[in-house]
Amino acid sequence: MGLMTLAILFSQGSKDYRTQIRDLNVTKNDLHAHFSKMLQAIGNQLCLGGRKDLQNNDLNCVLCPTNWKWPGDGDTCYYHSTEQKTWQQSNGFCSSQNSTLLLVKDTAKLEMVKKIPRKTFWLGLSFRAEKQGWFWADNTTVTEEQKS
Repeated sequence: MGLMTLAILFSQGSKDYRTQIRDLNVTKNDLHAHFSKMLQAIGNQLCLGGRKDLQNNDLNCVLCPTNWKWPGDGDTCYYHSTEQKTWQQSNGFCSSQNSTLLLVKDTAKLEMVKKIPRKTFWLGLSFRAEKQGWFWADNTTVTEEQKS
């Protein structure tokens, strides 16, 4: 009789644990869904813009620092200084912000730059005498196509 009681208690305890595990999995899934919805809502509020990745339906958003502008496409933010600075001063400021001076490497970027209301701005472009060539601020060389 004692062995039978033990078997019944074990069976009941095992059933209770399976129920608890099932309930915990349901709770975990509910929390995950709630977290995903909240994360999406926060992203929608913070993101200045973005584009959908159609393969996995993710939103790639752009977050710009305070006083920096996002032109509405791409993943680059721009800072328009109100101060007149030399190229070296401006380059130093950009470096301190983990950024570079303006890089205009393609026609689309050139067209975007033409729409900037400011009349003057510095390009992240410099001639390196030791290498006898023009280089962008990200250390890439200027291509023949970019020169024309």
